[in-house]
Amino acid sequence: MYECLLHHETFTRLEARLKPFSDQITPVTVSDNSEIGRPWGEAAKGSALIAHGNADVWFSPASRAFGKYLYEADRLAWFQSSAAGLENPFLQKIGEKAEAYTASHVQSEAIAEWVLWAGFDWFGNGAERRAGQAAKEWRHVHFREIQATRWLVYGFGHIGEAAGRRLRGLGAHVTGVRRSDQVSPFADRIVHPNDVSRDEIGQADAILLCAPHTPETENLADADFFAAMKEGSLFLNVGRGALVDEDALLKALDKGRPAHATLDVTREEPLPEDSPIWTHPGVTLTAHTSALTSESRKRNDELFLENLSAFLNEAPLRNLIEKKDFAAQAV
Repeated sequence: MYECLLHHETFTRLEARLKPFSDQITPVTVSDNSEIGRPWGEAAKGSALIAHGNADVWFSPASRAFGKYLYEADRLAWFQSSAAGLENPFLQKIGEKAEAYTASHVQSEAIAEWVLWAGFDWFGNGAERRAGQAAKEWRHVHFREIQATRWLVYGFGHIGEAAGRRLRGLGAHVTGVRRSDQVSPFADRIVHPNDVSRDEIGQADAILLCAPHTPETENLADADFFAAMKEGSLFLNVGRGALVDEDALLKALDKGRPAHATLDVTREEPLPEDSPIWTHPGVTLTAHTSALTSESRKRNDELFLENLSAFLNEAPLRNLIEKKDFAAQAV
């Protein structure tokens, strides 16, 4: 028998589908007011813990109580995360403790649609359209088609490929940047990070960062990077805030290279109230919400249930992370 730790909202959504496992799990719920619930009663003494950390937890007041329950567990047998990344200190601690840790990549589809939204808004001249409506002026607004743009995508993994699939479907030219030279049907070209030249950067109408944060990607986008960008170009970051030298970005925006930055992530989150990123006219900020769709939530629910069944039946788990991968993040 295992205790199964879930946010109360997650349990409410999934209770009927958890019932078939009632002889193997006893749910433990955490509510937004940090109350611990045991809707099916107490677990057998000495039960190990399994848990699902998802957006219901991460974006709620329940996160502290959820983490406390995890840390105090004598044995954490399996943890399912709704996140792809491993570098968050909280997830690092869980990864060190959990006997098995599985990640998720199902949010890639939602993030790819965020990329399309950002591209349509910038190249479609959305700001001027909104300004015209606000001023009650019948403006004829010129705009660019996505099919006429070139994109440079750093980190051509799950998110990069999902974005590339959509962009190429619209006719855009996509160059994917990744360490593997494996070709992809969702990129016109694949380039190794060491082979990205200033000319490559300068040809791009839009540059998208969706790489993980590592020592190699720290401040990837610095003053020299921005100086190489094309006038009128768009810079997007859905990776990690630490990929960007934010002071250099703001100075570059003032010079028009890039012309605009659409950011879902920042170096410090939540962003401090006194940060100039809030008010800079060249920045659109979405507060790390690119994956928060109802469809992404459903896909994460399905992944948890699939892995729950696999775990309880001692079958292979999807997206299993090896211990050495956490050690590599800690270096």
